[in-house]
Amino acid sequence: MKTKKPKKPIIIAIANQKGGVAKTTTAINIGVGLVMHNKKVLLVDTDNQSHLSRWLGYAQDGKPTISELIWQTVSKNKQLISEAIRHSEIENIDYIPSNFMLAGIISILGTDSDSTGVFSRLFADETFEDYDYIIIDCPPTLDLLVSNALKACDKVLIPVQSDYWAYEGVDQLLATLQRVKQTTNVEKFVLGMLVTMFNNRTNSAKAIVEALKDSYGNFVFDTAISYRDEVKVASITHKSLVGRKSSVTGQQYMAVVDEIISKEDNING
Repeated sequence: MKTKKPKKPIIIAIANQKGGVAKTTTAINIGVGLVMHNKKVLLVDTDNQSHLSRWLGYAQDGKPTISELIWQTVSKNKQLISEAIRHSEIENIDYIPSNFMLAGIISILGTDSDSTGVFSRLFADETFEDYDYIIIDCPPTLDLLVSNALKACDKVLIPVQSDYWAYEGVDQLLATLQRVKQTTNVEKFVLGMLVTMFNNRTNSAKAIVEALKDSYGNFVFDTAISYRDEVKVASITHKSLVGRKSSVTGQQYMAVVDEIISKEDNING
């Protein structure tokens, strides 16, 4: 009898080097949306601003954060990864927080012989086999933290605010993905481009969406995320939108979750 192969979680990096494109809002709502579809999800905060961690109620508690896990992986010290995993009762989701220490962790990554492969080794630990999805909320840069996330991920989701500068940054991110994956065929690692903060009353926003579709075709998600005040309110109240039936943005994010789930067999393949 063949031994059953351990289940590998699908790792999704949410990345765009431009700030303010709703990476954290996207990570939260897609993660919680997947939980609502009975998926077990782990969110990982790799931004030293810790917006995702604070959204989920993280408070300094003396337990490890992603910074300690990175250090332990590089130094090859024995790690108890489970101590770094918290649970948000409000959102019913697990997460690994970040803190201010992450700002100096790039120098630690740079000392590793495989400086872009640290996350790959970390998330290969059997602790993570319990999860269906690991979602990495990346910082707004193209540094070693993001390179690690891109190398470790099965797919990258690129939030693109409907303005020119966010659109222009997509090619730079894909070039980084090509470098860290060491392949010119990066299409298989792209989950999609998600238009965020979309205002359908402006011609410029419509033009960016058309430009994205012309450049990347089916890689652009069918659903765009509207620019609405409820998103700002959600970030203040620290509550996701997908659980609110009255939320237009929440319904849009759930439509994106449905698209992700429909692609799941292809991701696993």
